[in-house]
Amino acid sequence: MAKIPSCQPDGPKLRALIFKTGRSVPEFARSVGRNPRSVWGILSRGDRASITFMRPIARGLGVKVSDISDWTGDDDIAPEPETADALSA
Repeated sequence: MAKIPSCQPDGPKLRALIFKTGRSVPEFARSVGRNPRSVWGILSRGDRASITFMRPIARGLGVKVSDISDWTGDDDIAPEPETADALSA
């Protein structure tokens, strides 16, 4: 069975970036489709997280996963989906 890629998020940095959004942690977590308790686990207990879990959080903050964790992979930003406008250009 393949190992799931994971990282150690930087809790204090995440907390500061979430604060800058003007939302509470639960509001932010829900806005990016994550369970608030899981996000609190990262912030408070220093829980490790999968890259799949962290990508929406990074996107919601406008940063790369490697900016908010110890992830060193080169695929931390998934390409944006193409829109119909981009395809017709």
